[in-house]
Parts: sequence; structure tokens; C-alpha cells
Amino acid sequence: MTENEFLATLAEFTTRTPETLTFADGLAEVGVDSIGVFEFSMKVEDELGKPIQFTDGVRTVQDLYECIEQAV
Repeated sequence: MTENEFLATLAEFTTRTPETLTFADGLAEVGVDSIGVFEFSMKVEDELGKPIQFTDGVRTVQDLYECIEQAV
């Protein structure tokens, strides 16, 4: 999953457009709560066909992207 694909998918679960999301944004700042992370992860797992492991330390868009990269 490319960075652009990741941001486009994540934007579906945020209050922002893909163009306005940055990797430094906090998840809470862009409107993603724990349920949003779960729903996002289910969508990405379906697309990738691989499970994604998240830790409690996932607080930013960058943290979330790193979890996706580790799964790939």
C-alpha cells in the first residue's frame, strides 16, 4: 500500500480529505477514535489479505502507517 493509497483510505474515516492529512497528525485530531482505527484496520486487512497488529502506542497517522508497513 502506497502512502497515497493509505491516506486516501484513512480519509474515509476522518474529518479530512487525503490532501489535508499529514503523517504528523494525531489520530484524535483528525477525528479517528479507537472504533475508527478498528474499522480502518478491517478495511485494510481485507484489501491486503493480511492481519494488522496495532499497539496502544498508535497515536499518529505515522504510527498507523508503520503498523500497515509491518504487516506488508
